[in-house]
Amino acid sequence: MSRIGATLSGIERSLLNRLAEANAAATLAGLRMATGNKINHPSDDPAAFVRLSGLQSRLGQVRATMDNVTAAASMVTQTQSAIDQIRTQLSTIRTELLGDEDGELTGAQRDEAQANIDTAVAAINELAAGEIDGRRILDGSANFTISGRNADQVAEVRVYSTAGSTLSISGEVTQAAARAELVYTGDADNEVTDAATFTLAGNSGSVEIEVTGGQTLSAVALELNAQSHLTGVTAAVDEGAHTLTFTSVEYGSDAQVDIDVSDGTFSVAGAGAGTDVQATIGSQSYTGDGNLLSVVGSAAGSPTHYSVEFAAGFTGVFDTISVSGDALTFALWPDLGSTSTLAVAGMNAWNLGGPSGRLDQLESGGALGGLDTNTSQAIRVVDEALADVTRIEGAVDGFYNAAISSSSALLADLEEDLQDAIDEVNLVDDTEEIQRLAYYQDLAANAVAGLTILQLQRSGIVALIQQIAGLS
Repeated sequence: MSRIGATLSGIERSLLNRLAEANAAATLAGLRMATGNKINHPSDDPAAFVRLSGLQSRLGQVRATMDNVTAAASMVTQTQSAIDQIRTQLSTIRTELLGDEDGELTGAQRDEAQANIDTAVAAINELAAGEIDGRRILDGSANFTISGRNADQVAEVRVYSTAGSTLSISGEVTQAAARAELVYTGDADNEVTDAATFTLAGNSGSVEIEVTGGQTLSAVALELNAQSHLTGVTAAVDEGAHTLTFTSVEYGSDAQVDIDVSDGTFSVAGAGAGTDVQATIGSQSYTGDGNLLSVVGSAAGSPTHYSVEFAAGFTGVFDTISVSGDALTFALWPDLGSTSTLAVAGMNAWNLGGPSGRLDQLESGGALGGLDTNTSQAIRVVDEALADVTRIEGAVDGFYNAAISSSSALLADLEEDLQDAIDEVNLVDDTEEIQRLAYYQDLAANAVAGLTILQLQRSGIVALIQQIAGLS
């Protein structure tokens, strides 16, 4: 039996529940459309929320790393530009020197050329001392810290990777590198014995030389040394032994001196090629390239790489050298424990050069300043400095291509993949959500209509009872 009372009936409760559910669902659909996200609270979908949180955290790491890559790219690009400017200054110096290649400049012209050389050397030192993104890069500050090097034993240490560890370099040179050498013997008056025409060739090129009988060995040496930048060969006279010695500028098995006589007689003796350094480092034996010896090893399970250039003629046990520091270290990968290291050697004038000398010696008052008889050797110094610049530039360019560019491409792909995964979990389909909103709005409207009908029915029944009872 049905009763009419103030309490809600079962059907009214059901309709009210459906109305509440429909309104809640419609509100959620509206929120999703407003935010563009399917999951706005953990309660929306706990499992999906956990997955979404992990993806968003990973995406945050990737984007933070991309910021690091952008900063590294800026620093390295500016470093490349500064190195190019140093190369330009070296080319300026070389041009000034070539102007006196034949020794024909006047004193005033040499003074002007020397002033231009001084300006270019000063510009190189200024570039090396300049800051890039708030720190010095080209003055050696961005290199590893090398201590314990005895310059009489080791000319230079170049470090490429330490695997984050402190390296200790010790050992013994068992055979010094040697230059290529040929010897001509003159007469007791230190003169050429016969007229001859020959081609002198070395690592840098060749020149044709004419000598005459009775010409002093010193005059021949002077002519040869004025062209040493063209051949890579120098000449020296030993008046006691009555000899003229042709020596390669470079050391090692690749160094060469060759004399090809096309007319007359000009006999030489000796080895036309040099020999390479041999040394033991740690417990490993090595044969170098000239005085330079390259070592690849490992530390803490990661590769290490460095090279040692020994001082000319040195043999024996060398003092222990310690390598520490981080050089330039960049976090270029999402793995927080992974870093990339770039070591940039100092490019001040006193750091640039080779067997022929250092760039700072070309300044006014320096051992190779003033042009004239110093011109050929000074050109060789500039060429050796340019080789240093090329080596350093190659390391910087290689780091940009191998580390920065590859990391940037990888991170861009990873960012896209993560964003796609996040969108799959969380991105709202507007069309689907509009349909869902309309559906729940219709359900709410139906529930309201049902409740209205029930209310009308109840009011009608009350009115009928009142009529029957004569109350209306």
